[in-house]
Amino acid sequence: MDNKRMWTDEETNAFVGFIEEFVVDGQRVDCGQFKPGTFEKLALKMLEAFSGCTLTAKHCKNKHKWLKEKYQYAADMLGCSGFGWNHEK
Repeated sequence: MDNKRMWTDEETNAFVGFIEEFVVDGQRVDCGQFKPGTFEKLALKMLEAFSGCTLTAKHCKNKHKWLKEKYQYAADMLGCSGFGWNHEK
């Protein structure tokens, strides 16, 4: 756990934006995985955007994995019959 890093909301939003850019630029292969070196490029973009941060390619890969997992949970719930959003609760 020495390498654990807490992400700010601003960093997470920028991260998702950069991931979207890489997808549009064709950095994903047909099976949905990112091409080799993509997370290194992503780490460099994050370092440019947030001077003084200590992100590495491994941090980016782990964040991507975490976000993908949480997205899948939400997508599964939305696919369940009777699931919906209640603004009051």
